[in-house]
Amino acid sequence: MSGPVLILGAGGQVGQATRDALVQAGRAVVGLDRGELDVTDEAALDAAFRRLRPAVVINAAAYTAVDRAEAEPEAAQAVNGRAPGLVAAAARLHGAALIHLSTDYVFDGRKGAPYDEADPAAPLSVYGRSKRAGEEAVLRSGAAGAVVRTSWLLGAGGFVDAVLSRAQAGEPLRIVEDQKGRPTLVGDLAQALAALAQAQRLPCPARLYHYAGAADATWLALARALVDAWSERTGAVPPALTGIAADAWAAAASRPLDSRLDSARIAADFGLSGRDWRDAVADLVEAWLKKEQRR
Repeated sequence: MSGPVLILGAGGQVGQATRDALVQAGRAVVGLDRGELDVTDEAALDAAFRRLRPAVVINAAAYTAVDRAEAEPEAAQAVNGRAPGLVAAAARLHGAALIHLSTDYVFDGRKGAPYDEADPAAPLSVYGRSKRAGEEAVLRSGAAGAVVRTSWLLGAGGFVDAVLSRAQAGEPLRIVEDQKGRPTLVGDLAQALAALAQAQRLPCPARLYHYAGAADATWLALARALVDAWSERTGAVPPALTGIAADAWAAAASRPLDSRLDSARIAADFGLSGRDWRDAVADLVEAWLKKEQRR
């Protein structure tokens, strides 16, 4: 590989962690965030590819506001649905492989078992439909690479921050208890993406993969484990924690009740597998506390 790895959406938690993983591996990497490159601008993409000449592109750029997308379908479709096709076309034109990130929200959650790559997509939300459109654009582009669906990301931000911030403030927590998934540690996903970017050969045309953690969970089980570990670490009294049904949350966007992903294909092709989220709870709490200290 003569060119660098180009990360689009490098300002997000996955983009930042993947850049760190590649740097630690000694790989040349360039990260561009939303302010540095508009992925919906075909001419800007072409200019960036001509200037940087990447060997591999990791597209972590996305419209991730799941509920707001219901009121902003055009914005979600522009970034999640159309832009991946533009990135894939640029990658193919300039001889780069593409690793594109997608989501478990392309499924309706009604299978009753973990989803594999052969299962039909049936998204329930604007966000899910936009992400599915992006997948399809990449897969039909002819570009080499991989579309990687992942789920329930756990890092120092997102769900972890939402739960522990309220716990620290002494606020009671109402957490959805009837949604099931396989939580994926951001650091594990970053290492997997870095490994794919450094693979000797990626499929051509691009192939669909699932990458998620090794253990099932509900949001309530996750929250309880985080709060218990935080309480033990800090000595603070844990807040009241109540489980509620997803319907009671009354979110704007519908979410799949069971979006567990089967990651056997990526394990077979590349030897990549996620960890059990329970093994990392203490580390997640510690990372959140350090983040709080820097604020």
